[in-house]
Amino acid sequence: MRELPQANVSLDQALKTSEQEGKPISAEYDVEDGDFQISVYVEKDGNFREVIVDPKSGTINTTKPITVPREVDEAEAQSAALSNAKLPLAAAIATAVDSNHGYRAVSIIPIVGDGETVATITLMKGEVIKQVAQKLN
Repeated sequence: MRELPQANVSLDQALKTSEQEGKPISAEYDVEDGDFQISVYVEKDGNFREVIVDPKSGTINTTKPITVPREVDEAEAQSAALSNAKLPLAAAIATAVDSNHGYRAVSIIPIVGDGETVATITLMKGEVIKQVAQKLN
């Protein structure tokens, strides 16, 4: 995450951008093949796609179907978790960031635990990393 300070685009902005490709179900800053990016999983018509957003410009670089079985399982679980959610992911990020001054959200993953839908949000401030749970229902 050394590249994070170079990102002009927040995770919630990437979620909003990805909405043109489907309903966002998770997002994270990522480095893939040496490229710093924001990866957003979206669902549309029962199909899952990964939307790659440029962390500097906020534009969509690529969109591709999710086909790796482990990633499909993750997307299905995230989508199922969000089926009962009342709070959107962007609102969960805003609450977590507002409650943790100076931190930046670097990932958001919805899960179901103890009958509740919760977003696990990873926050960073400099070298400090922490996770918070935000109820979505």
